[in-house]
Amino acid sequence: PFAVDANGVAITPPNTPTAAEVGLPFGAFNPFNPFQQIISGGTRARFADFGNRLIDNENVAERFVVGVKGDKLFNGTWGYDGGFMYSQEVQYSKFQGVNAPRYERILNANDSLFNPTSSDFIGQTIPYNPFNDFRVPIAANQPLIEFATLRSRDIFTSKLATLDLNFYTTDLFDLPAGGVGLAFGGAWERQTFRVDPDDQNRLQENAGVGRIETVQGGRKTWSIYAETLIPIFSPKWHIPFFYSLEFSAGVRYEEWLNNDSNAAVPKVGVRWQPFDEQLTLRSTWGEGYLQPSLVQLFGPRRFLLGPVHFVGFAPPGLPQSGSEQDVADPETTIEQIPNPNLHPEHDRAWTGGLVYTPKWIPPRWGTLTLTVDFWDVERSGVAMFLSPSVIVNGYNAGIFGSVVSPTEPTLATGPAVLFDPSGGYAGVTSPYLNGGRMRANGVDLGAQYQVETGVGTFTLLSRWTYLNEFVFNYPGDRPWQVAGRTNNDWFAGSFFGDVTSGDAWFKWKGVTNLDWTWHNWDLNWTLHTVDGFNEQTFAKQFDGKFREHWVNAPKVARKWWARRRKRRRFLMSCHAGRIS
Repeated sequence: PFAVDANGVAITPPNTPTAAEVGLPFGAFNPFNPFQQIISGGTRARFADFGNRLIDNENVAERFVVGVKGDKLFNGTWGYDGGFMYSQEVQYSKFQGVNAPRYERILNANDSLFNPTSSDFIGQTIPYNPFNDFRVPIAANQPLIEFATLRSRDIFTSKLATLDLNFYTTDLFDLPAGGVGLAFGGAWERQTFRVDPDDQNRLQENAGVGRIETVQGGRKTWSIYAETLIPIFSPKWHIPFFYSLEFSAGVRYEEWLNNDSNAAVPKVGVRWQPFDEQLTLRSTWGEGYLQPSLVQLFGPRRFLLGPVHFVGFAPPGLPQSGSEQDVADPETTIEQIPNPNLHPEHDRAWTGGLVYTPKWIPPRWGTLTLTVDFWDVERSGVAMFLSPSVIVNGYNAGIFGSVVSPTEPTLATGPAVLFDPSGGYAGVTSPYLNGGRMRANGVDLGAQYQVETGVGTFTLLSRWTYLNEFVFNYPGDRPWQVAGRTNNDWFAGSFFGDVTSGDAWFKWKGVTNLDWTWHNWDLNWTLHTVDGFNEQTFAKQFDGKFREHWVNAPKVARKWWARRRKRRRFLMSCHAGRIS
């Protein structure tokens, strides 16, 4: 143990945290620690002696639906349908890891665990020896590892109840080109969820995992909507270039009672056949909205990982305040704070394309259908956090504050940089904000050829997507173009989820099916095609350089894959079955 001064305070080595700063129990020591120093702070290393983390999730889902439907209103010109749906899903999440407070106890030879006269004597006086090779277990460590092993069980419950009623007609009134269609209705919805964490997670005893709070939240919404279909030209008129023309229009209004927010969005469309039924031109434009999830509104707090380069000083009054820190962390902690004041994001979408079914092909040679659809999607006000690099830069500029453990960030804290008790950089925190933006556009291509023969029907269906542009940005950050790139770039952060997961936003993706049916038998082959992608070999913010290379699609199930032009991979599967 450390020597004590005249006041009975442990004398700790210079340039290290004090016992009080790290919460070191008086007289604590470990005979296997040769450094005679306090070992504190954070690390990305795992406790190898405890083995791998074990996660077991069990889901129990229930769904109940009842409804009515008919088409005999007003002399049979109107129909209706309505229903009530209730669903519930419960997840039982089991986790095995390391209990941090217990781990600290087995390290301390002066703990009551090793006192034969104490009520919680563990049966031995030798503490845990952390300086060992996990491949050659130390016998005296085994009961201590069992004591400090965490086994938790969290319960997550979500419920959804909806009630809707719709009316529709295909003949509201007649125009020269035909009857006008109309549909309208309304809906009511109630969502609730509850998080019941294990006490070990609620008290943040799970080493390397953030606290899980007990959370209960929900919202109620109601909406009304209508859509109409208006024919302008009819095939029976035989007008050149206007064989058929019709417009559609719709609107939806929804209000959320939990935070008094609402949204009203329109949608319009056109369908035009200039010559006959061989060629159809179509287009739609509409606006939409996406309400924040209940987790984003009410919690629990989320802990994610993302790379960031911190260069700066700790807040005044901490042991490391006087020295500049230069921390290039590939997996910095990102604490996302729920925000009940979030409003829905706003979206715009456009599609335009054609369907071509040539009639000049003789029926005995089969039928061919070609489709081309261009699309463009924009999202604004996306609920997300600030970019980690923006938070770090804002902290250094005096715009954002700091949070020093054991103090925990809250919604009132706002974006901030996290520090441990000694002043070491520990991560960033940010509440969810409405400020993210995204834009994507591309084209979908499709071709289907079907022919009937004496030995069955053959169908070839091929669908491809080309991603031309995919741009997104955090609030306060520059836009990033990621089409054809890996989706775990350092600047992607957790815009679309944890940065440590994923593969890529491929430029090209395709699925081709060849199907053969004959009598009661069906046989089909499926070919999946994905493009390669660019990947950065080392993050620019770590060394100031930008280096990347081309990556072929992952070599998964090697015997199924074949090379093509050194850029694409193909996966083929085959299924056969009898049609009963």
